[in-house]
Amino acid sequence: MSSSKVREGTAWLLGAQVVFFASGYALNSFLGRRLGPEEFGLYGVVLFAANMIRTFVSSGVPIAVTKYISADPNQSEAVYRSGFRIQLPMAAVVSLLFFLLAEPLADLLGDPNLAPLFRTAAPLPLFFGLFFLIFQYFNGLKRYRRQSVLLSGSYLLRAALGILLVALGFGARGAVQGIVLAALIAWIWAAFVRRGATSPVVFPSKTLIQFSLPLILAAVVQGFITDLDVMFVKRLLPEHDSAGLYTSAKSLAQMTPIAFYALSSALYPAVSSAFAKGDRKLLTHYVQQANRLLLATVLPLIVVTACNAEAVIKLVYGNAYLEADGSLVWLTLSYGLLAAFIIHKTIITGCGHPRTAGLMTLLLLPLFVILQLVLTPRLDLIGAALASTITFAAGVVMSAAFLRMRLKAGLHFTSTLRILAAGGVVLLADLLLSYFSVPFLITLCVSAAIYLGMLKVTGELRGLNLMKDDNTSPDVKHEA
Repeated sequence: MSSSKVREGTAWLLGAQVVFFASGYALNSFLGRRLGPEEFGLYGVVLFAANMIRTFVSSGVPIAVTKYISADPNQSEAVYRSGFRIQLPMAAVVSLLFFLLAEPLADLLGDPNLAPLFRTAAPLPLFFGLFFLIFQYFNGLKRYRRQSVLLSGSYLLRAALGILLVALGFGARGAVQGIVLAALIAWIWAAFVRRGATSPVVFPSKTLIQFSLPLILAAVVQGFITDLDVMFVKRLLPEHDSAGLYTSAKSLAQMTPIAFYALSSALYPAVSSAFAKGDRKLLTHYVQQANRLLLATVLPLIVVTACNAEAVIKLVYGNAYLEADGSLVWLTLSYGLLAAFIIHKTIITGCGHPRTAGLMTLLLLPLFVILQLVLTPRLDLIGAALASTITFAAGVVMSAAFLRMRLKAGLHFTSTLRILAAGGVVLLADLLLSYFSVPFLITLCVSAAIYLGMLKVTGELRGLNLMKDDNTSPDVKHEA
């Protein structure tokens, strides 16, 4: 697979994530202000619970479908149909269990008001699982433009319907209904767009299942360590608005790894292809440039958030959520580490080690639970965020060590120093602007201009092109 094709895919899918950013901020800002911290907390608990549960159907069979279609596009229809025969009943069972367990889950979290909301959200795994299967089908065929359009449309539908139903007075339940309805429409639309031909070839379901099982386990565990913190906050902190405050910070911070899902989605078939061809040099290039891009993107977000957390919260949600500023700082760092962990696991899986990626994720779960139980009651919202940060830091250390041992690849020392220096300059500029009470939006624009200028002067801006061909990238041979 050519570097230009991966670059094209990343660009299209990154465009969809821009739509996600805009629509997500609009939706969360509206819901946070309209519902208030307590009801917004109910919405957040249900949303993140649904996210955890739908991981059963989002990362196993769909990823397997991408792998085998990208390996042989001629069998794409047979692979998809085999995947559909597995995905449909599995997603239906997951949704049914979510519906039946709604009341016990609500009792476990100590709030009976959650039960009807859980039941309302129950169809999400079914609709999302079938939509994501088609999404990954197009990913295997490298039809990134079509993927981008489908994904962008689903994001816009979700925001529009959620805002509409809440504006009509349906409260948190209306927000959940909007998300479910958007998922249903997105699946129907995707199915219409796909309209595959019949295939006389039958792809063995056993092959997909064997490849999917460790991925499903890893996805479920990652879903838990990504979103279970809201459940701990809901259960362990007695204040009625705690979950709403934490949801406000979490919804802002989670934009960081979601931006890298575009890279992860486009990178996976490229890594699989390079590994199948035995092109170790290209694999090394992908690892080093992905780490460089991660650091260059996440570092300024952490710096700006750390200096302006209260201003960010106030801008998006208003004064009622200002108590969430401390947790926002730690969650931004936490999700930056999660982004690195996701990219590392994508590369590890693409190199034929899905079980290793799954085991790394599984090892983090007991650490996460222990940290949440210890830190959340003692440090409140910051404790929950800090527990997530430590957990994902451990994941990054493990995955980075594996890539270093297997591919002899990691961070490029000189580039890392340059990016850290640029981040340091942004920190000084931000502190100086804050000292003179410069408005936040102006501070943000000035800091961004300074950072990009520093990267350009040091040559890092040009070097951040992840998918640049090896023979044209000034640093690839040196880094390898």
